[in-house]
Amino acid sequence: MRDMDKKLKAFRLGDVRGLYPEDVNADFALAFGHGIAHYFQLTGTIAVGHDARDSSPVLHQQLIEGLLASGVNVVDLGLCATELGYFASSLPAIDAAVVVTASHNPPAFNGFKLVLSNGQPVTFASGLQQVMTLMLSNHRNSARRGTLIEQDVQGAYLHFLNARFKSMPTGNGLIALNGLNGTAATLAHDLASHFMLPVHWFRRQPGPLPAEGADPSKPRLQAEMHQFMQQQTFSMGVAWDGDCDRCVFFDGAGELVPTYFVIGLLAQHYLQTRPGAAIVFDTKLCWHTLDVIRGNRGRAVRSETGHAFMKQHMRANQAAYGGELSSHHYFGDFFACDSGMIAWLKVIEILNQQGQSLGEVVSGIRQKICCTPEINLQLNDVERAFALIQARYAQGAKAVDHFDGISFEMPGDWRFSLSISKTEALVRLNLESRGNPERLLTEGNNLLRHLSAFQADDTVWQDSLFIQ
Repeated sequence: MRDMDKKLKAFRLGDVRGLYPEDVNADFALAFGHGIAHYFQLTGTIAVGHDARDSSPVLHQQLIEGLLASGVNVVDLGLCATELGYFASSLPAIDAAVVVTASHNPPAFNGFKLVLSNGQPVTFASGLQQVMTLMLSNHRNSARRGTLIEQDVQGAYLHFLNARFKSMPTGNGLIALNGLNGTAATLAHDLASHFMLPVHWFRRQPGPLPAEGADPSKPRLQAEMHQFMQQQTFSMGVAWDGDCDRCVFFDGAGELVPTYFVIGLLAQHYLQTRPGAAIVFDTKLCWHTLDVIRGNRGRAVRSETGHAFMKQHMRANQAAYGGELSSHHYFGDFFACDSGMIAWLKVIEILNQQGQSLGEVVSGIRQKICCTPEINLQLNDVERAFALIQARYAQGAKAVDHFDGISFEMPGDWRFSLSISKTEALVRLNLESRGNPERLLTEGNNLLRHLSAFQADDTVWQDSLFIQ
């Protein structure tokens, strides 16, 4: 393969993602098809789909070519949400699924999400490293050519979801839906029609993606959604990322609901229906999640951030639900995979059962816990920055934890965590407190002042330092 680095930049801990065409291109996609077919001994049928990026069709085409040349049959999912690939992997005749996507990243990026049968995740340690090695050696398979198979996987998945929810309340008000020009509408439109949910769409059409990426947590895109929701009276809003596996919620006033609170809502529901079940969570913010799990006698299972790691912990612990602060929601009865469709339908179902609006539920949670938005930090020396924070805060901390980054529980009932992003060249800062928002903002400002010595850009970090 031409211009191949000794270690391919696009291979990450939990998936494959990089700039197109510098890191990921048609040659890469072809070689990736040969590599996964060989290493995972795929000889049956693989489902392949793609997101709405301009570069996705050519990568999709070359990935299919690599698989067909390796003797693998292919079900072409076409333009689809990533979760359709997860569902496809559960079907009896399909051995794996690959979706061409870079999820929430800007349009210049692309990559691949791969699962084996029944949504089994693949990480760098569990196979991607070996695939990378095969690609570096220009490995090619020699086999009788596979065939393209026609199969209505989307119809089967919609039937699966329709049967799962059966009926939905339709009298709780208009719902604002925001596809961010990703693939959400390929499923959500039909689901809303089937359940006769009153919805009004914004950015429904797949492509072109927003310049900053189809990430509903981005400030400009949040502001867009807020402005859209001022045009009519809505009961709530829902937005998805580019490949539809992240799902965020807005209250009736158009204000973003912290995913932290949504995780607590869903965790409580699943523990009430499955007493004693395991709940998987990432630890960037965790006090409220732990309170919910303990209060409902569940089993808390912490996970590293990233969809592949969350899926591994979900499967290993037979968990009922998993929530990630990046707005991925994982469901034990969906092959331990994340689903933006199940998340929004489930939240509607829970609110109907409780007889409350989303705003009312969130108001109750805010009386117990407060948090800031996640603050993205671009640092010029991450190791030295972490060492400085360790030196300044560790001695006075009530507890220090080095799991998946570093976190500090501080006197005065506040906590913060620093973690290195697995998908972007950023450090994530998260802060939370038990009912002391003023103290949290003061301490957060002090923390940012210490870190400013390592700031590598001109972003005003304090713009994200407010109570959600």
